[in-house]
Amino acid sequence: MSLKLTVSIFAAVFAVGMAAMVGGWTDANVNDEGVQNALKFAVVQHNKGSNDMYLSQVAQVIRAQKQVVAGMKYLITVQMGKTPCRKSGVDETCNIHEDPEMARPYQCTFTVWSRPWLHSIELKEQTCQ
Repeated sequence: MSLKLTVSIFAAVFAVGMAAMVGGWTDANVNDEGVQNALKFAVVQHNKGSNDMYLSQVAQVIRAQKQVVAGMKYLITVQMGKTPCRKSGVDETCNIHEDPEMARPYQCTFTVWSRPWLHSIELKEQTCQ
């Protein structure tokens, strides 16, 4: 009887442990400094790589997640919008057009890998629709 109990307890602990797997994605606070740094970096890289004449900015953060790897990986989904600012100042901050037709909202998901002790941050992937 004790073998059945031991196996049952082990199975329950294993199942709970798998739900919070180390190294898995977890929800992150949008106001977390690491999330904010990753998001700012991703937006600058997004603007540098786009063919648009105007800068885009984050209108709303939809979801932020993080994963402990050799550093920290961030997966951030945002609603973006166009600004009236031209791309000549890529690091410039501008407000999004208030007129939705001018803002042309779209959604992006950015994957950013940060290793602060190496002063390294990379935009690993971006998907925009």
